[in-house]
Amino acid sequence: MSETSAHAYHEHLSFLLDRVNKKMVSRQDLEDLIGQNPMNIMFDNHRNHAVFMDNVFQLGLFSLLVNIVPWVYRAYCNHGFSANYFPVHLRAWKETLEETFSPETSEPLLRVYDWMLSHHEDFFALSEAPASTNAASSAPESEDKDRLLQALIDGDRRTVLRIGHENAETPKDLKSFYHNLLQPVMYRIGELWEQGEISVSREHLASALANTAVSSQYVRVMSDVEPWKGKILVSAASNEFHVLGAQIIANCLEAEGWEVDYLGANTPSEDLVGYIRDQRPDVVALSVTMPFNLIQCKDIVEHVKKEFQESRPKILLGGLAFATHSELVQRIGGDGYAEDCTQAIELVEQWSGAPYVRE
Repeated sequence: MSETSAHAYHEHLSFLLDRVNKKMVSRQDLEDLIGQNPMNIMFDNHRNHAVFMDNVFQLGLFSLLVNIVPWVYRAYCNHGFSANYFPVHLRAWKETLEETFSPETSEPLLRVYDWMLSHHEDFFALSEAPASTNAASSAPESEDKDRLLQALIDGDRRTVLRIGHENAETPKDLKSFYHNLLQPVMYRIGELWEQGEISVSREHLASALANTAVSSQYVRVMSDVEPWKGKILVSAASNEFHVLGAQIIANCLEAEGWEVDYLGANTPSEDLVGYIRDQRPDVVALSVTMPFNLIQCKDIVEHVKKEFQESRPKILLGGLAFATHSELVQRIGGDGYAEDCTQAIELVEQWSGAPYVRE
């Protein structure tokens, strides 16, 4: 991928997306392609596709396509889209690129779209194969897991909070509750949505209740914890709104004695750098769930390195976007990656010179 072509795609993203949307809306067979779904679901996919491909082109990490495209096929087909929608959509992008750019600029981009089109049947076959289950979601079942899963799906706030209270009575209990109960259940929620067994609204409800449970536990068990170690800043990257994992990491680090500032979702890189300048944390932990937010994370890392040079804090990366692509950590510029709260604690303790001892 030439730098010129990747830059052109990035700079014209809104224009390209608008043209693709208009091409798709004008089709007579649109209802056959997207089923009974409202058009805004299709528009969401087009926007996600655009920013995801922008990340692929800018980072030069084409292996992301192999993992993400079959997942997209599976998720959208399970929610009523036709498999024929995908090649139609990709051809709309091809036509738009050809109409917008010179042959020299469009040719590297078109090669990628041609490759995706040529492998449509392969992507569809992969999407129908059993999804590789996350290790956390395949952990042994328990009564509490089943109760929590059903309560989250049903929107039963009282039961969700009760299970949290029963399993996390002290700060030291939090890590076990998050890792052994909440995290695998939330992975299962994601799988159920992907398989079309629960709606988007149910998935959102479950995520909101999980955040409520985490916040409730924090207020209940963390009020007397006094920090005695260094300072850590935890934040989601710009445009990243999936923050449950980041909040869990923040709470677990605080329970281990670290002073933690948790900034939450969608923190602009300039503001985050300004906060680092004021507070001078020892570690900056950044979370990215959606792979189309990797560029924003890289932008933050580059800002931090440019601003602070040799005196910069260590940069810890986490989130599902990194889970299957370890090379991304180096590509983004992080100092390390943590899959869960235990790994995060171990790594920051190692950086501080006091290795964490597993319980």
